Amino acid sequence: MLKINLLGGCRLLASDGTDVTPRARKTRGMVAFLALAPGGSATREKLAGLLWSDRQEEQARGSLRQSVTELRAAFRGRDEEALQVDRDSLHIRLDKVWIDARELERLAVGTPEERRQVIALYGGDLLADIGSIGGPFDDWLYSERAFRRDTALNAMASLLRERLAASDVTDAESIARAVLTIDPAHEEAHRAVMESYARRGDKSSALRQFQIATETLKRVLDAKPGPATVTLYERIKGDRLTGESGGPASPGSDEMLDADDAHAVQLSVAVLPFRNIGGDPTQDYLGDGLADEIVDGLSRFRWLSVIASGSTGMYRGIDADPRDVGRRLNVRYAVEGAVRRSAERVRIAVRLVDCDDGRTVWSDMRVASFAEVFELENEIVREIVGQLDPKLLQAEIDRARRRPPENRNAYDNVLRAVPLLYQANGESFRMAGEFLRRALVLDPEYARAHAWMAFMHVFEIGEGWAKDKQAAIEGAEKHARLAVECDPDDAMALSFAGHVEVFVHRNYEAAERLHNRSLAINPNFGWGWAFGALLCSYRGRPEEAFERLERYRRLCPFDPFVYFWETVNVISLAVAQRYEDVITAAQPILVDRPNFAAVLQPLIVAFGHLGRPEEAKPYVERLRTQVSQVTISFYRKNYPLEREEDLNHYLEGLRKAGVPEE
Repeated sequence: MLKINLLGGCRLLASDGTDVTPRARKTRGMVAFLALAPGGSATREKLAGLLWSDRQEEQARGSLRQSVTELRAAFRGRDEEALQVDRDSLHIRLDKVWIDARELERLAVGTPEERRQVIALYGGDLLADIGSIGGPFDDWLYSERAFRRDTALNAMASLLRERLAASDVTDAESIARAVLTIDPAHEEAHRAVMESYARRGDKSSALRQFQIATETLKRVLDAKPGPATVTLYERIKGDRLTGESGGPASPGSDEMLDADDAHAVQLSVAVLPFRNIGGDPTQDYLGDGLADEIVDGLSRFRWLSVIASGSTGMYRGIDADPRDVGRRLNVRYAVEGAVRRSAERVRIAVRLVDCDDGRTVWSDMRVASFAEVFELENEIVREIVGQLDPKLLQAEIDRARRRPPENRNAYDNVLRAVPLLYQANGESFRMAGEFLRRALVLDPEYARAHAWMAFMHVFEIGEGWAKDKQAAIEGAEKHARLAVECDPDDAMALSFAGHVEVFVHRNYEAAERLHNRSLAINPNFGWGWAFGALLCSYRGRPEEAFERLERYRRLCPFDPFVYFWETVNVISLAVAQRYEDVITAAQPILVDRPNFAAVLQPLIVAFGHLGRPEEAKPYVERLRTQVSQVTISFYRKNYPLEREEDLNHYLEGLRKAGVPEE
């Protein structure tokens, strides 16, 4: 079996052990994208746009053909059938290859011994040997790296807590050192090392480890050690360390922050004047207009505090140091841009930079004819702003992950919850719920914490994870209501509340009003369009759902929650009675989430209507492991299709697939 190693760098080993790693960086990038894509598939158009976004379409396709040729050379001999190439797409057969990054995901949620294997498997960041390629690929890589790093850290940290709880400080220390190689500011790991030294009688090394932790936290996070670390330091210093292990710090057991620090805060972002690099000062208005539109678009996201051009004029026409911008304007991120007009073409470059370290978080390049710029300005800005929102969120999630538990405010705790919700399994939802509850203890009026809590409860109900369904329903209702009450102009809160109205109450008109209001407030909120698409499907308007989903895809091309919204596509296809398309669209999602009930249900319907009940059987069995009842009567009562004819047709598909009446 061919092995694809992506952690720490890209290396391909053929079945016979031969190193067949492609030499070209972009070919290695293409291997990684295919290996981690749902179902291992991607269209040629997608790959060309991902890796050669700076070239004209024909040039990009030519470069892609060269990379495909190099890739074919790697999949040779016994491995040839693992790669399928046709006119429109490329596909790596996941049953014919071993991929370390996918193995990491499996081990990370396994037994203690499986989680221990993560330490050896995680050889470093994803594609650590590939620098910046630019454009959309860098966006994708940044998100994937953060996800794999978080996955490895969460697995190791859970193992660390178990060893501390068992008072095995020697084993805990070895795990802690592995954690610190990935995250030098991981405070819990520093405490484990301190305690291990102290229990071996090496007091000086234990105190020195505290100094290392203090200096690292200051350098990486501009933070101080939390109360648990300081307390351990004082106990070691005063020779008061007992025979008990310090134990793990949980999201709900930390000492309370000062009131001013505990509440959620808005994230500060500056939009700098766009530079005109075409040499003609009469063209300054192009950049000024785009910058102002981006300010307006970002300001619609309630979690952002945007510093506009009136306060950033000092940076007009200069290549500003992001660190200076951060210090002067007291912002964490800056949006920079440049506009170049060459004859009748206009090139627009935008990047998001971290003002703490000057690192580029995200970049984008657009090229349009001069005549089109003014016609397409709103669409260009909408897509740029729509992509900035999730990139800012991902960057903040990465930052919050490194922040010590004792220093987390309500905002930080929500950021810790979000990637756990993205993982979408019962255990990750339980952990996410702990972080969200902690956030609401710190700030009971934090609208986004209430919104995510409502979403979590609805998801648990739909997937059959809720231990007490009635309590989950009441929780969804309560938190959806509080989210809107706490901030009636937050587009996310409104969209999530709309989802609760339709899924829990079947109140379609109220849901429609909430979704429409959400998009009126912020048309750049990609999830708003996707939630609206789901409502359209439930109301029997699948064609409108497809249009809204396409809008979402343009705004959020690298959303880590994309599998959920592609599930909306599967549901819409089922309502549209396009059953062969349902099967095609469902398969990539089920590769990574084989028991995802929301996909299994329309897939079973499709097989039923196509007269293929035998093919539906294994999916019905999978569904029974998730949902309490797989019967016609259950779905008649619980599936949220508004029109009687749609529901009857849906139920008939289940019936033809062999689902019993009772």
